[in-house]
Amino acid sequence: MKPLPLLLAGVLLLGAGCHRGPEVRPLVDSDHAPDVLTEQRRIAAPPSLGGNRFLNGWWPWLHDGRLALSPPRPGARVRLEVVNLGELGERSRRNLMLDLVAEAPDRQVRVRAAGRDLGSFPLTDPVVVPLPADLPLGRVPVDLEFGPGSQQVQGVLGAGVQPARTAGKVTFQKRDVQQSGDSLVDFVRHVSGGETIVGTFSPPRSPAPGQSFELLVERDPGRPVQRFTWSKGQPPAEISLPVGEAAGLVRVRLLAHGEGPPGRWGRLGIAGAPGKPGNAEPAVVAAAPPVPSESRKPPRLVIVYVMDALRADAIRAGLAPTWERLAREGVDFHSHRSVAPNTIPSTKALFTGRAAVTGGDSSLGPDEGPTLAERFQAAGYHTALFSGNVYVSPSFGTDRGFEHVAPDVLMDADAAGPGALNDNAARANAAALDWLKTLKAGERAFLYLHTIHPHNPYAPPDPYRTMFTRGIPSSIDGSTETLTAVRKGEIVTGPADRARLRGLYRASLAFNDAELDRFLRQVKTLAPPGEVLVVLTSDHGEELFDHGGVLHGYTLYEELLEIPLVLWWPGRLPHRVVEEPTDTLDLHATLLDLCGLGKPRGDGRPVLSPERRDRRYVHLAAASSVIGGIYSAQSGRYKLVWAPRFAYEWGMGDGSGRTHDPEYLFDLEKDPAERVNLAGDSSLEAAWLRSRLLAWIQKKGGKEPPRKPQPVTPETERKLRALGYSNAK
Repeated sequence: MKPLPLLLAGVLLLGAGCHRGPEVRPLVDSDHAPDVLTEQRRIAAPPSLGGNRFLNGWWPWLHDGRLALSPPRPGARVRLEVVNLGELGERSRRNLMLDLVAEAPDRQVRVRAAGRDLGSFPLTDPVVVPLPADLPLGRVPVDLEFGPGSQQVQGVLGAGVQPARTAGKVTFQKRDVQQSGDSLVDFVRHVSGGETIVGTFSPPRSPAPGQSFELLVERDPGRPVQRFTWSKGQPPAEISLPVGEAAGLVRVRLLAHGEGPPGRWGRLGIAGAPGKPGNAEPAVVAAAPPVPSESRKPPRLVIVYVMDALRADAIRAGLAPTWERLAREGVDFHSHRSVAPNTIPSTKALFTGRAAVTGGDSSLGPDEGPTLAERFQAAGYHTALFSGNVYVSPSFGTDRGFEHVAPDVLMDADAAGPGALNDNAARANAAALDWLKTLKAGERAFLYLHTIHPHNPYAPPDPYRTMFTRGIPSSIDGSTETLTAVRKGEIVTGPADRARLRGLYRASLAFNDAELDRFLRQVKTLAPPGEVLVVLTSDHGEELFDHGGVLHGYTLYEELLEIPLVLWWPGRLPHRVVEEPTDTLDLHATLLDLCGLGKPRGDGRPVLSPERRDRRYVHLAAASSVIGGIYSAQSGRYKLVWAPRFAYEWGMGDGSGRTHDPEYLFDLEKDPAERVNLAGDSSLEAAWLRSRLLAWIQKKGGKEPPRKPQPVTPETERKLRALGYSNAK
């Protein structure tokens, strides 16, 4: 080739290389866990995640050393789940078998599968329930209602499906899926509309008779809009299936039938619509408009003020006029959440920008990244810690980066009993003011104040102790000792007792709010308001009998996760109300951004910057101090909770608030109080949330086995008991 044609050819090749086709999002990624379903004969006990499993409503007990499961009361409805892989023919005619503790032929169980009434069956051992061959593909909820006739609740020792097909095998190799035998793999994703499912299918090298493979695309459960099918004799194939023009969720299902060597799905992904910029999941804009450029000068004094165990709805109830005034003047966040229901994991998340899924009560280690205090210290700020909670102290490494720590502020065991006084806010504020007065003119400082209000003991000084309890016919006190006994069921409370405890909780908040007003008035004499950034928030919420329990740490209901947040920086941050969802990790990133401390190294985002989130927002939380864990994912109106814990301890709550459901699904729009558990629902929203939650758990460390408590000193143990905790579990 002559030089000029060679040059032209090179230009053409370069131009071709610069032209990129639509971006492709792989289906196999680290943000979503695919749902892999195979045929299993046995129905697994909770907290199994497989398709053949006991699900909700069952109460566990031991019968001759064997796990038995019963409805909590006669006539209650319980749920299990079976896998249906959709193959027609005689092999699809199966029976559900129930192995009973004892026969009761005079009683019956009514059975519904996927909402269909299958009839009533006598409680002979075993109970045999014929399953229809045309059940929906995938997970099928089966509801059992044991009829009345005896006060003794019938127990089930086990269950299974007969005849059972041989379980298929599914493996993942980078972006490819290798599949054989009877099996189903589900992927659920958000699409903007106009995308295409792309990839390849390579059949088995020596397919066995009867082997078949399918790829189904669904926009509604059970209604494929596109289908790719392979059967013996067909060649490898390229896959290109449009998902439709509507935005929303799409489910891609890989279905295999018949024993034999594996087929391979290669490079499966979602290709962006032609002419659209990229194909990311729907973006969520920044939670608030960007901060004006004149506000970019960092504050001289940064105060993070945390009221322990403060629920968001307590602020909205008009109990805290100082807080409300700052909210009217600053940035008020209406959809802010914690990532944990107790102090140490939520505080570690605020300090590092990283959430924990396991080991939440462990000390803050150097491998968890630099803390806020260390970042402020490196920027030339003096740093000081004033905490009444021993979890935020040198005992648990959460003092890292603070040059000054006030140990005298910590709550002691003397405050745990009836009649004790909780004036922690006054003591913490006084210590902080004394330290501020030692600073030289113009010096910069970062203060973290953590008060034990409205955290137990609910025992503020008078007149607050009586302000919210007048006229209530109860004398129950709000001491840690009493509240712990209530949680354990050692004290049974009536309506008046519960009303009084709620009143004492409110009183503790009112006391702290008044002390906050006094504190800020004094701060104003030390630094002009325009130089002071105040962050008001909480570490987590509190149970106040919403679901039967008290205190915190053992559930992920909204009363534990919804917390308030206000950023107050007069003259720098104009008033606005932020409705978009944010969490503790975002607060960490926002503080770094506002104070010019560099980019966050964790998982949050600065909520006052123009940055956009390129994925649909999901709030993820973990009760990581509970051995075995409790985890939740919430997006929009739906919230999913998986509560495996360990052994027979699955479920949420402790003592008086205990439940034994391993999985929960709530529609927060229709059911904001989280009363109706929809687990087993076949919606794509539920499947997508489960995939996001399980991927997060796997990415962050997974479920841990039971472990011994971290050893602490006797003095630390005393301070833990003052707050209702104990390390000697």
